[in-house]
Amino acid sequence: MGGPRVWNENEWKDEIPILYKRVLVTSAEILLLYSTPKTLVDAPGSGKVVEFLSAVFFLDHGGTDYAAGGAAVIQTITGNTAVSDAVAAGTLINASADVYVVAQALSAEVALDVNQGLELTNASAVHTTGNGILFVNIAYRIHDFN
Repeated sequence: MGGPRVWNENEWKDEIPILYKRVLVTSAEILLLYSTPKTLVDAPGSGKVVEFLSAVFFLDHGGTDYAAGGAAVIQTITGNTAVSDAVAAGTLINASADVYVVAQALSAEVALDVNQGLELTNASAVHTTGNGILFVNIAYRIHDFN
């Protein structure tokens, strides 16, 4: 009584659940984000779209700041459609200490790419040096139009 409702497929049959996933991005992967984005959510299947809700990042600083690079963005894998606000490099990856940052979904409408997963990219420039790891906690929904 009075507590949070627990997911029950019969009770929530018309609801689309929020899904959560944690992804680790290694230092080597951070340095390659410009050319090799990191997959966060796999493609959901034919007739389905992924709705990005938010992501919380934790940079576990490794002692050497990352240099250069650009903003972190979450986008669809093949369509490269941005679904998140850009997070400035100086706020997240190039920070000089451990840092927690949230990325929100875009406030404007986004035409979603069908059967596309989500990836983290740095679409503007290569991070040249640095170490540390990045944790990404992502919240999303999968909408099935089959």
